[in-house]
Amino acid sequence: MNKLEQARAQIDAIDREMAKLYEARLDAVKDVIAYKIENDLPILDSGREQVVIEKNLQFIQNPDYKEYYESFIKFIMKESKAYQRTLQSHDKVGYCGVEGAFGHMVSEKLFPSNPKVGVSSFEEVFQMVAHSDVQYGVIPFENTNSGLVGEVLDLLMEYPVYIQSIYDQKIEQCLLGILGSTLKDVEWVYSKDQALSQSKEFLKELNVQTVAYPNTAMAAQYISAQKDVHKAAIGAKENAELYGLKVLATNIQENATNTTRFLVIGLKPQMQGNRFSMVLSVKHESGALAKIIDCIAKNGLNMESIQSRPMKNKPFEYFFFVEIEGDMSKANDCIEQIQSVCESVKVLGAYTLKEEK
Repeated sequence: MNKLEQARAQIDAIDREMAKLYEARLDAVKDVIAYKIENDLPILDSGREQVVIEKNLQFIQNPDYKEYYESFIKFIMKESKAYQRTLQSHDKVGYCGVEGAFGHMVSEKLFPSNPKVGVSSFEEVFQMVAHSDVQYGVIPFENTNSGLVGEVLDLLMEYPVYIQSIYDQKIEQCLLGILGSTLKDVEWVYSKDQALSQSKEFLKELNVQTVAYPNTAMAAQYISAQKDVHKAAIGAKENAELYGLKVLATNIQENATNTTRFLVIGLKPQMQGNRFSMVLSVKHESGALAKIIDCIAKNGLNMESIQSRPMKNKPFEYFFFVEIEGDMSKANDCIEQIQSVCESVKVLGAYTLKEEK
């Protein structure tokens, strides 16, 4: 065997060992990603990447090789990140509706690489999260025009889930008809009850009959299948392209700043952010609610909102949803004080508001 053959044989042997080490490295990456997901840690850490590169360069004795080894390490880390994203994509996200629903669009913005699961009701989303069928659920909670979604507040009280983050999505409602239809043709309009409510003045002027539908995208899907010029749907303009429809009118909602707040729910409570929320029921004594408000103020926190909901199976009794903003280091003392004056308290979690950009 000449020197060339010897060198090639040595390279082959090294490549075999490198393949084994590469597999072992990816196995370790899999363990890292599993731990990060379990503990709600960010998947990518650019600061650590530079530390790893500098540390590994110290292992190279020949200074002529360092430049090439740095490129090699960066390539390995690039492929590692691609593998991590693949692992992350196995974590499903649930939403209510079908493709094109606002819940689906928000899910795509917040979790672009995760598989999405659409269901027909808000409760099914909560059930999937509670049963670990999906890691997260994306749910509409409040609209600037139609107010709180009471059903979602009830479900937050009922199911063992917690708010992970909140996202404000601007809502621009459009009237969608089949190709070839005109505004004058429309006699029936289908959409979710909130969308119909948000567009009631436009619909009144149009003088049409309305039909409530489970979801805006489902309504668009229905209109597409009906192929009837007399029927139209209210939904996002994206639904027109998605379901082969025509935009008959844009921005038909009454409120130009129409915005829906979406919740991301998960199984694990998390207490990092600049605001937190809770649901509570107060004791039947004079001034109980005032004591809660006083606790919040004394701890230097700001109560952003308080909403009441009737309790199931308890006529004329109510529980309250409270959202508080401020320094999270003061939150624990505040929560303990509130618990002392309440019959029950469920802390839903802390989060930082994300807005559509």
